[in-house]
Amino acid sequence: MESDFSDDQDGSTGDRFETVRRLAIEVLAQRGITVAPGDNDARGDDHLVDRDGYEYWLYNVQKKCALLQPHEWAHAVHEHFDHILQGRNAAPVTMLSDNDLQRQIRTRLNPPIPPEKMTSTYARPAFDGLVVELNRDLPTSVQTIVDQQLDGHDVDLLFQIGQRNTDAEPMDIERMDHGVVVLMGDSFFIASKVLNMPALIDTVFGGSAPLGVIFSVPQRSLVLLHAVGPQVMEALQWIVPVTIGQASEAAGPISPDTYYWHNGRVQRITQRNVDGDATGILIEGPFADAIDRVAAQAQG
Repeated sequence: MESDFSDDQDGSTGDRFETVRRLAIEVLAQRGITVAPGDNDARGDDHLVDRDGYEYWLYNVQKKCALLQPHEWAHAVHEHFDHILQGRNAAPVTMLSDNDLQRQIRTRLNPPIPPEKMTSTYARPAFDGLVVELNRDLPTSVQTIVDQQLDGHDVDLLFQIGQRNTDAEPMDIERMDHGVVVLMGDSFFIASKVLNMPALIDTVFGGSAPLGVIFSVPQRSLVLLHAVGPQVMEALQWIVPVTIGQASEAAGPISPDTYYWHNGRVQRITQRNVDGDATGILIEGPFADAIDRVAAQAQG
């Protein structure tokens, strides 16, 4: 039976933080799991730990509930933990054949991870502080692979196979004004496709982006792209605010910034204020060179 929630609450952020946390504790208790605050517990970024040491971070379910009506929160919390606990019953990595593991493995792009939240030492830098980890893609959940699960495995090979599987994740492609392309889908790994930008350029632009691309990864299931050309500034005026909004509102946020990719190099092209928020466009370095080439081509 799902926990009750009074419809007369106004759904404010304070109410949501407290209610989702209470619902999470109740839902786990209904499943025989008692939790207490973890070392990194914080309001809105709740960290709970059970008696066996399993950790429960509520950030994603808090973000999901922020997009729902208050009367929908209880169902969302139940569903969240149903998926987590079903995934826990999956065969451990150490019991999988190489073929089974290789079918499940995915690369996943993550925001900068504070040392106290790191679950692996094998994680690799991507760009601008973002990191790449390996995940298992299970029918009802996604699991981060930790160090001890990789004993005896060729980690380089797993990253290669994981990226290949991530590249193959289904996605929807929507073409907007000013040459902006939106990639989205139900997968947790859509944003991780940018880790193989040449393949993405082949898929989206037919392999043609001689001046590079601007892109953003505001959250795990969304990529915004533009092949640099005559409409690049108009594209940026669309991409930058959408990216900031999605990074602050959607579940699974990755980065509020917009980037420039060319020949394997990534450059952040949005500047940040003292709070770390993206506030404007930086035209310098390789990106400035690309803008100059666009201008030169326009002049003939």
